[in-house]
Amino acid sequence: MKKTLFILLSIVLLSCSTEKKEIVHKIVLKNTTSLVRTAEPIVISQEKIDAVLGTSLVTGSVYFENSTGEKIPFQKDDFTGISEYSLSIDFNANETKEIHIKITDADQKIEFTPYTNVRLGKDANADGTFDDIEEELREPNRLPGLMPVLYQTEGISWENDKVGFRTYWDKRNGKDIWGKITDRMVMDSVGLPNTPSYHELQPWGADILKVGSSLGAGALAMKKNGKLVRLGDTKKASFKVLTEGPVRTVFTLNYQGWEVDGETFDITEKISIWKGKYGYKSDVTLKGSNQKIVTGIVNINLKKDSLFTVEPNKNRTIIYTFDKQTEVDDILGMALILKTKEFKEVNAAPNVGTGRSIDGNSPISHTYYAELEDESNKVSFYFFAGWEQTNSAFKIQKGFEDMLVNEANKLDNPIIIE
Repeated sequence: MKKTLFILLSIVLLSCSTEKKEIVHKIVLKNTTSLVRTAEPIVISQEKIDAVLGTSLVTGSVYFENSTGEKIPFQKDDFTGISEYSLSIDFNANETKEIHIKITDADQKIEFTPYTNVRLGKDANADGTFDDIEEELREPNRLPGLMPVLYQTEGISWENDKVGFRTYWDKRNGKDIWGKITDRMVMDSVGLPNTPSYHELQPWGADILKVGSSLGAGALAMKKNGKLVRLGDTKKASFKVLTEGPVRTVFTLNYQGWEVDGETFDITEKISIWKGKYGYKSDVTLKGSNQKIVTGIVNINLKKDSLFTVEPNKNRTIIYTFDKQTEVDDILGMALILKTKEFKEVNAAPNVGTGRSIDGNSPISHTYYAELEDESNKVSFYFFAGWEQTNSAFKIQKGFEDMLVNEANKLDNPIIIE
């Protein structure tokens, strides 16, 4: 009997010793700062994934888990023929995290709750039905206020779980803010026929900004020969969605044939919005002679003429306003985070009339504007909006400024991927 037990035990031990252990494919992420980072954007290249997996990926796709086995929301993006993976992860101060790369079955599909969205709704048949458009060529000399309405909410809206924005898809090219009090994606249904007015507070939020003839929430212009010129009508204007998913959305606005003071320019704006952030990023490329690209912040509803400037580090400059300045008469902070090397100066546009014109023909008015310039004719900026109904921290100026300073410092101290 003892001999039989010994033989059985030997067989079990031999089986365990020869059983193949699961290989753990992991990536190490390091927050080397004392900053707490919420919804930190992480981009992992396909090259890095391939290096970690080696020859392991035969069929199926990859997904990601944390060290406790929970799936991490992500999306696979492909902008230039080379794939990359976008994730949004929280970090404590000086925290190091491991994420594990897993391989799905060939027919397995993993879905996550969407926390970013872009919407261009178009009623091509004038029947009240707005189709979701991912690529659009705007007709020349598109005027505001034309009937019947062609575009839902007058243009392109983008949002995440914190805030939303829109650009008027006509010769105004202004930018507006959707104040949100929900983390749901709502822009697909806002502004449709027989729905409540978005100018009044709804369960999801409201249009909280008066743009008028200003640059609103980061619209574009040019400073040429001392003249401030709005990005208005162009020979061609096109919109294209590059990616839209649970973690980030990216799209382009491409303008060709912009006539400025006797010279023709093309300008492309790539807009990105990430889950969990109170703003968007704009990457701007100008084709033509080297000029100052301008963006700005509307000041039409400021109770006091005040613009604040902060330099959180040697690479970034923040300009912002903070006041009871929404269309529902409560607190809103608006800010630009700029690269110091591109930032030349900030000025106030001369106020013309009430500044509430919406025809796109009026000069830029009621705006603090920043002049940006780089010899490459490429600049970038971040626009942030902090509404007190979205986050109570924004009821006081310090709460808004602290968020801006943290965001600026995180930009220059990215998570290390190993």
